[in-house]
Amino acid sequence: MKYIFLLLFMVPCLSYAQGDEDGWSGGDPNPTVSIDGLLYKLNTEEHSAKVANGNRWEGELLIPEQVAYEGEMYTVKQIEWIAFKDCSTLTKVTIPKTVVEIQHYAGWEDCKNPFVGCTNLECIKVDDDNPSMCSDDGVLFSKDKTQLYSYPVGAKAANYIVPDGVSFIGINAFKASPFLESVEMPNSVQRMAGGIFSNCKKLKSVRLSESITYIPAYLFDNCESLRVIDIPQNVNGFGESVFRWTHLSALVVRGTFEEDLRNDTFNCIDESMVIYVQRSEIPKFKKVFSGSIRPIEEYTTEVLSIKADVSTTPLVHFDLQGRRVMGQPKPGIYVVDGKKQVVK
Repeated sequence: MKYIFLLLFMVPCLSYAQGDEDGWSGGDPNPTVSIDGLLYKLNTEEHSAKVANGNRWEGELLIPEQVAYEGEMYTVKQIEWIAFKDCSTLTKVTIPKTVVEIQHYAGWEDCKNPFVGCTNLECIKVDDDNPSMCSDDGVLFSKDKTQLYSYPVGAKAANYIVPDGVSFIGINAFKASPFLESVEMPNSVQRMAGGIFSNCKKLKSVRLSESITYIPAYLFDNCESLRVIDIPQNVNGFGESVFRWTHLSALVVRGTFEEDLRNDTFNCIDESMVIYVQRSEIPKFKKVFSGSIRPIEEYTTEVLSIKADVSTTPLVHFDLQGRRVMGQPKPGIYVVDGKKQVVK
């Protein structure tokens, strides 16, 4: 019995994009075949093909519109959800107009990133005539650009601004980027899936959308360079292990919560972190966190002691509410390297 309990305890800690390839394929009866170096599953009735999980590719890849197998032609219409997971030798990929779906395991509709862990993938391109998805600056989106599926984690830019109009960011969208240091979301983002920034070890700053209401599981898992996270006022719930294995000095939570927090919200986090919350929320946080919890009005004073080493940029600006300012600050009064400064 103790072994069964141990297994059940471990399941929630699994990464979203892990699992046996056949076991996570939704019971697909079609066998996997290799054609010109890529793995496919073929539908002999519809004469369609999907790029299967488990692929390895070196260099640039142009996914074909059609493939031939045993004298028959098959149109490539799908890519399985972890088709290129951890393929560190893939550098660029082009998706043809015929691929209209990134197929996910049943119940995991948010999984639209087949390139998780492709640490040298610099660019994702999509044929302009594809009716279901598109690419903008090498990033994979839905056709209408309301959903961000996959950021190419091999892109060497240190900063990324999510385009205005995006309302949803999919599971593991930025996972394991070795270069990203800051990400800024527009307020059009209403929902995020889990693990978006997990294992982004250089990530130092994230500006979250003011429209989100929930922080999903493992969002900042193992983001070891983050020091301050500011949670917007509309957020009223946290998932499992949101801040696991981070080294935060301050967590600012501006909203209120109708229900108690999950017991596993602060799994594997350094309790030297200080949490700043509304006075009404202090009892809820004390139930799940044994470290220091302070009223949010104290944060403006405390932020004066936060040094600029949370970023590699020469000057890091915070507003007087203690929130980091992304990009060029507008005229006003800011906190820079522990001192107030006027920007004209």
